[in-house]
Amino acid sequence: MRELAGRQGEEEHGRLLERVAEAIVQASSREIIPGSDGLLTEELRYTLAADGLLGASHTTGTLPELHPGERMPLIAVCAIAAAFPACVLGDLPRELEVLAAELEAATDAGRTAEAPAAG
Repeated sequence: MRELAGRQGEEEHGRLLERVAEAIVQASSREIIPGSDGLLTEELRYTLAADGLLGASHTTGTLPELHPGERMPLIAVCAIAAAFPACVLGDLPRELEVLAAELEAATDAGRTAEAPAAG
């Protein structure tokens, strides 16, 4: 995610993708608090649901620059991260293992997406 943020031509897109990267870290670690209900804050939910895909399109008029094949893994990583807290707090270790494996697979898929060939 941070790699995607770093290559954005629009600074605003880069900032929002950095925020998505931090939200993924929060959702998969710091938001997992024993005794809580496992729900993400409204801000984290929005960041994971929209900011990565839409970036700052509301102000720039463009979408973040993504290579073909990167958008779907990005969607998957955000959705999986959003599911972590409820899974951990629901004491669902098998499901957590599945989520962790899928998170890794989605991240790998995004990394292997290639830039369009120069033309």
